[in-house]
Order: sequence, then C-alpha cells, then structure tokens
Amino acid sequence: MRMLTLSRLRGPRASHLLLAALIALLGASLLTLANVPRALACPVCVPPDRITLSGDGVSDTASVTDPVLLTSFSTAQFMGFEQRSPIEPPVHTGPGVELTRYYHNSGVPVSFWTQGFDHMRYYPGESGQSGYIYYEGPVSDEARYYAAGMNFWQRTDHWFALTSAEQDEMNQLLAAAHGAPRNGSAAPPPFTSPDAKVSNPPGILSVFASVPLAVVILLGCLVLLAVGVGYRLLYTHRHPQVFSPMLGETED
Repeated sequence: MRMLTLSRLRGPRASHLLLAALIALLGASLLTLANVPRALACPVCVPPDRITLSGDGVSDTASVTDPVLLTSFSTAQFMGFEQRSPIEPPVHTGPGVELTRYYHNSGVPVSFWTQGFDHMRYYPGESGQSGYIYYEGPVSDEARYYAAGMNFWQRTDHWFALTSAEQDEMNQLLAAAHGAPRNGSAAPPPFTSPDAKVSNPPGILSVFASVPLAVVILLGCLVLLAVGVGYRLLYTHRHPQVFSPMLGETED
C-alpha cells in the first residue's frame, strides 16, 4: 500500500489543530460576551460621573461629582448586578431622598448625561438601623433599552434593605450633598467653559471608542478564524496530494 508519510500528515494535522483552537477561542469569547457583559460590554457598569440628590433634608437639587465617593454607587456594586433580594415595603414616611445616576462617556447616549440613567429613593431606617432603597428604574426609553439587556427590570418598583457598609457609604453621599452645589434644575453643567476651545477627535477614533470591548474581541476571533481557513485552503491548493485519499496501489 502507498501510505502518506508523516511529513505529509503534519500539514493537515496542524491546520486542523489551528481551526479547533480558533473555534474554541471564538466559543469562549461568545460565552464571555453572554455571561460577563458588565466586564466587557457594559458602559454603565463603571462608577457614575454624577449623582443628584433631592428631597428630605436636601434643599433644592444637590450634585455630587466626587469620583472616589461615586465608586461605591456603580451598577456593578449598587442596585445593579449584585445579588440582592427584594423585601416587603417597610414603614416609611415622606418622599425620601431621590438619587439619579448620570453617565458621560463615549459608550452611552447623550441622554444619560442630560437626563440621567436611573433613579431610586432612599429612606432612612429606625435609629441605629440601616435604611432602604426603593428602586424606581431607568429614567428614559434609551435607558430602559440598556437596562432591559442587563435585567435591571427585575429591581424596578421593589424595595431593598441596605447593608451596614452601604449605609455608611450613603451617609457619606448625603454629607457630600449638603456641601455640594445646588440648583433648581437637574440639567448638568457642561464640561468645557465658554472660553475653552473645543477640539473634537477624528471621526474614526470616536467610532472605535464607542465599540464595546467584547465586540472587538469577537471581531478579532473572526479574523483569526478567517486566517486559519485561508491557510487551510492555500495549503490544500499547494499540496493537493496531502488531502487526497490513500491509493490502493502497490509498488513493484
């Protein structure tokens, strides 16, 4: 029998292994995209750029922008992806303190900065006890679209109890609100001053900046997969005998 030599088998075996590795990488990226959106494809999972507070004990509307303080109120930690079970409506009085989270980055609609992303109401607990949050949900249709993809609707119109650590963070936020600028409108001030020269980045950079990281990884896997398929086709074209079946001829 005329058999394929080991050197001839190395080509297709390497090609098969490369394709298998690329398919596995593609599957892993898809799994990551499906199960870890907050880490790769969630532009509101970072700390908010601003939180406004209004209601009981807060005159007018206070705006807090301290990035260190706001770290504790990202959707990855507070009223977002964390494991938290709703409770029965507690005994409460008054309107509470309304909190609205705002985001200003390249991955979200402009309304997340002008109107806010979501809002909730804080109610203090009894003396020495942690308070409660009534989650009111997204503030606009665009925000509801984002929230629906992250299952935030499961929290809307529900009550939640704060932990002692969260209560301490809420106390710091309230203290900052008492010393924060106040205005009668929830519209945030722009980042640039009237005298500042605004320079916009090239359009292509803006497009890439708005693409979630998970999409970039997925596209990269597709490119690698295409390279692997191209390599296989090229190798088959140059070495057709390697992929042909064994011949049943015998040598004399």
